[in-house]
Amino acid sequence: MPEPEYGPEQELGPKIADALQTKAHTARGLQARGLAQVARKRVRRRRQTLIAGSAAVVVALSIGGVWGAIGGPSPVSTSASDSSAAGSGEADAKGAAPSVAGPACPDQHPILTAGSHEAVPPGVGLDVELPVYGLQACRYRLLAGDTMLLGAATFNATTAQQVVDAIKVLPERNPTLPVFKCTPDTARPSEAIVLRFDTRLGIREIWVGYDGCSSAGFFTGSRTFGLYAAPLKLFMKGTIRPTEGTYLDHLKGW
Repeated sequence: MPEPEYGPEQELGPKIADALQTKAHTARGLQARGLAQVARKRVRRRRQTLIAGSAAVVVALSIGGVWGAIGGPSPVSTSASDSSAAGSGEADAKGAAPSVAGPACPDQHPILTAGSHEAVPPGVGLDVELPVYGLQACRYRLLAGDTMLLGAATFNATTAQQVVDAIKVLPERNPTLPVFKCTPDTARPSEAIVLRFDTRLGIREIWVGYDGCSSAGFFTGSRTFGLYAAPLKLFMKGTIRPTEGTYLDHLKGW
């Protein structure tokens, strides 16, 4: 039986089919490579965006840190004239009101004309249960014809509150101090100290008597507390510290 004869068109058919299939595979390969390149570009762009954003955050934090170190407001506000003022920062950290220096000790104070360290005028004395935010201690000479300010010191909120806390627990009188019999002339003290506390109601005072021979202690006008060394040691510093006093001469530890 004779073999079938193939014409030129029949021989070209398979070749054309192979060529079309090869071209299709090539096109799919190019398309796949193109998609991969696009995906890699997108990944690179995202990575660059993330890096740029992180750098911006680092720069912002660095700038903020520098401003916090050199440009921010001080958290502490205090004015003190003696070494006990160092506790202002501690007071603020504990939530206490910031220390505020009250008005300077006046040259002319009511104690100079009151005639006694007990005669605190109404509305002037401190309620010892009231929080205090600072203290101005003023030491005055009370001699007739020679009244004057002898010394002054400012204390921060921490020390001021410590002074009040040390006073308000005291009894009305210190029984270890002597009782003097004295004439009106010798009863008048030669000096006294005024403690001027900064409060939410304004300046409130405690007068401190330690000289003369009629009485000694801490006086608010409505209450009297005995003279003890514990509160005195907190503020009797520098020019506020007397060299002597009738009752101080009999008081130990001040």
